[in-house]
This record gives sequence, structure tokens and C-alpha cells, in this order.
Amino acid sequence: MRWANGWLFTLVLALPLSAQEAKNPDEEKKKDDEAKAKIVEFNKEMKSAKTPKDQADRIAALGELKHPRVLTELKGYLKHPAADVAIETASQISKYEKDKDAAEALVNGVNLRRDKDTMVKFVRYAGDVGYRGIAAKLVSLTRHREVDVAREAVDSLAKIKSKDSIDPLINLWRDLDQIRDDKDTGGGLGGGLGGGLGGITGTNTLQDEQKKRKNDLTPAVRNALEKISGEDLKSMKDAADWWRRAKSTFKEPD
Repeated sequence: MRWANGWLFTLVLALPLSAQEAKNPDEEKKKDDEAKAKIVEFNKEMKSAKTPKDQADRIAALGELKHPRVLTELKGYLKHPAADVAIETASQISKYEKDKDAAEALVNGVNLRRDKDTMVKFVRYAGDVGYRGIAAKLVSLTRHREVDVAREAVDSLAKIKSKDSIDPLINLWRDLDQIRDDKDTGGGLGGGLGGGLGGITGTNTLQDEQKKRKNDLTPAVRNALEKISGEDLKSMKDAADWWRRAKSTFKEPD
């Protein structure tokens, strides 16, 4: 019996700290009470914050405590009209590693914004969370009319390394390769790229936009596929050939 008790003690010690804490209701209640008090203090201080910088500072202070209640409170500020406040909020949310709610709040938050720089930051921070479940939404953003947003979506796919992003990235590379590098007006602009480009007038203007998209996105797509695959891919054909060989046995990297 002594041996059994000793073995049990060793097993408890071997458990991850999070597993032990999860079974300690007193500790969980203490953390919950701390989060509630922190939020009450935050809401009180936000009422006296006169400028966006002051508000962003309050957001940063709240974010020092990681807790589901704090995350819920933070998510409401992603739609704040001041870019500085929204970006600081996104930065704090990005600390919730592998958290589904955090990642989805950030990537969905892109549709709440109209300012390009804030959209870019939201996409970047969504990738920093590292939750693979947002891969499909990031893939959709790789076709965003704002090239900087599209490039950041590709970069975030490189961070999360989802198997589900490989086919779409190869297809995007194929479309980018079809964009002409000259001023020829005979077509070849890469169908479907930048789905929100409607309203741009003038063939040269459209071609310039598409050429910028090709120049900015192609190296990003190559880099993303190399990070996911662990391969040296010098062309779209290399990527497609590798994926044909590896698709049936490929495992997502850690």
C-alpha cells in the first residue's frame, strides 16, 4: 500500500500544472474573482479615459490578466471607432495562444473595420494565436481587394501551417503566375484575384493593381508553402508536384 501511495503521489506530481489547477475549485474561484474585480476596475477607469491613447492604455492594463472573462470583455473593443484602441485590443487578444474564441474574434473582426492598417493588424494577430481552425477564413482573405490584407492573410497561413491551406495557396500561386508583367491588354490578368476590385477604371490602372498583387503575394505564397511543407519550392510547379506526391501521407507540422 505504501508503494501504491507513493506511486499515486508521483503520478500527481507528473500531471501538467494546468491539469492539477483544473481540479482545484478554490484556485479557479480565486482566478474568477480576480478577473471580475479587474473588469470592474477597468470599466471604472475607462469612463475617465479622455483620449484613444488613454483608452488603449487601459486596454493594455486589462490584458495583463489572461482569463476567459477578460477575453470576453476585450472582444467588444475590436469594433471601437478609434484605430489605436482596436489595435491594442487585438494585440491583447493575440496572447490567447491556440484559443478558438480569440482567433475567430480577430479574423471575423476584419469585417468590422474600414481602415486598412487595422485590418492588417487584425489578420496578423489572428495568425499569432496559432489556431488552425481559422484557415478557411484566412484563405478567403488572401483574395481581399486590399493587397496588404491579402498578403498578411498569406503570412498568417504560414504561421498556423494548416493542411487545409495548401491547395488554396497553390491555386493562388497559379493565378498569380497568370498575371502579365507587361502592358498588353489582351487578358491574362489572373481570373478571380482581388474579388473586390470592381470600380477601378482604366485598363492600365487595373493591370498596375494586378501586377502589384503578383509582386507582393508571390513571394509570400512561396514562403508560406515552404514553411508548411518543409520543402524548397522554387516555382508553383514544384509546389504542385510536391503536393501530388505528399498529399496522401502529409502530417501538419507542430
